[in-house]
Amino acid sequence: MIRKLFIGIGLSLLVAVLAHAQYAYTTTFVIEELPASTPHDAALFMATDMDGWYPDLGHRKFTKRSDGQLVLTIRHNEPTFQYKITRGNWKSVEARENGRARPNRTHIATLPSERVGISILSWEDTAYPSYTLYMYFLIISAIQGVLLIIAINTIRNKNKVANTFLTALLTLITISLLGRASTFDPEVFNWQPKLLFVPELILFTYGPLFYLYIHKLLVIHYPTRKAWLHFVPAAIQLSMYLPYLPMERQAFIYRVIDKELFPYFAITGIIALFFNAGYWVLSHRLITRYQQEPLSDKQKKYTWFLSGVLKIKAVYLALWLAVVLIFLGGKLMEKDWLYLSENLIDVLWLLFSLIIFALAYFAIKHPELLRQKQKYKDGAIKQDEISIVMSGLYKQLEQEKVYLQPDLTLEKLAHLIPTAPHTLSRVINEQYQQSFSELINSYRVEEFIRRVNAQDNPSYLEVAYSVGFNSKPTFNRAFKKLKNCTPRVYFKSQTDSPVA
Repeated sequence: MIRKLFIGIGLSLLVAVLAHAQYAYTTTFVIEELPASTPHDAALFMATDMDGWYPDLGHRKFTKRSDGQLVLTIRHNEPTFQYKITRGNWKSVEARENGRARPNRTHIATLPSERVGISILSWEDTAYPSYTLYMYFLIISAIQGVLLIIAINTIRNKNKVANTFLTALLTLITISLLGRASTFDPEVFNWQPKLLFVPELILFTYGPLFYLYIHKLLVIHYPTRKAWLHFVPAAIQLSMYLPYLPMERQAFIYRVIDKELFPYFAITGIIALFFNAGYWVLSHRLITRYQQEPLSDKQKKYTWFLSGVLKIKAVYLALWLAVVLIFLGGKLMEKDWLYLSENLIDVLWLLFSLIIFALAYFAIKHPELLRQKQKYKDGAIKQDEISIVMSGLYKQLEQEKVYLQPDLTLEKLAHLIPTAPHTLSRVINEQYQQSFSELINSYRVEEFIRRVNAQDNPSYLEVAYSVGFNSKPTFNRAFKKLKNCTPRVYFKSQTDSPVA
């Protein structure tokens, strides 16, 4: 009997030794600090990537020792694993001091047996997040976006094409703001974690929509049927989301916790930076080119505003670049600069919302700039009035040569005749089949040719400035449009003209 007892004890010891021997490391985790908001009867668990990130496994529960400390001993073979502390579910997972989600903890075993102390700063469900006001601002901005969409689409005689792009832009930024705000609320994230993708939708759509909006707003021809080509990168990005959309909610949360999506977000963020910088350059060129044309005071005011928007966007892109450099620098130097990069990203979203809402506000404040050019609906102008306007126009152009003034506008010329600007514009359109700019530039080009022919070895650019052109690109475009060639080619073809 005694012999059997010793054999049983020996076998038990052998099994225990063998069971222990199959693990290379034994790590004891001790909770050294808990936030004051921790419920007194809370059960704490460790969720690890070794267990598939389950937040409430019984063998990962901390036990309270006689001295009051919470302890968990884990035996493992892998030297490195990731983990987080929970109170039994992902709504009550540990967070940083400000209440925002903290990165996964990483344990790297250096000894076969060791002790690790853990300090928990806050819980996501009990901490009062320091960014609550910021989250509320995003929500309020999104509500403002909805109101602006409604207001823009109730403007009478609006430029429907331009406003379609502006409406699409406002809709996307509004949805993105709501998606961004949802990522700050643990309850919303656990309810619909795939809302994490929503803010990403703007990365490859904002630049093209802004560019196309300016195109249509400034009445510069662009084939609408080709507009979809600008959104090919956005379609590729969307296709990359598709495998995750049918995924079960909790499985998706585990993928997020395991940082499976982090490389994707990082790479698309870097690519999107250069993508949007390219569209900034295109938009800047477009506005600069338009500013070189003869403009009314209202048109000048709006182009100045658009230039101001581009300056803010330049700051936005510079901050975005700073985020990328901080991210890459942290990786290379093995530094934790997450807090700094997150704050910069928050500033980016503030600028992002302010830019587009300022644009929409200006569009509502000055609806006449959004009106589409339409055919006249008030009947024909009386012949006597046409004659008076034509006579005044002839005097100002042929005798006074007002086209030599670089700052000549439709309003100024109408005042000199005198007549109403819209009447003068209509007479020019109907009698000359030209726009105001085309008519003035035609006079300037003819005057340019006369002056070049009257001089020896003239400087084309100096002569162009002397006849009213205010920039070289504007002059070259106007000359080529009228003569179907450049000034140099034109004068070379004139055998009796000097060649400069």
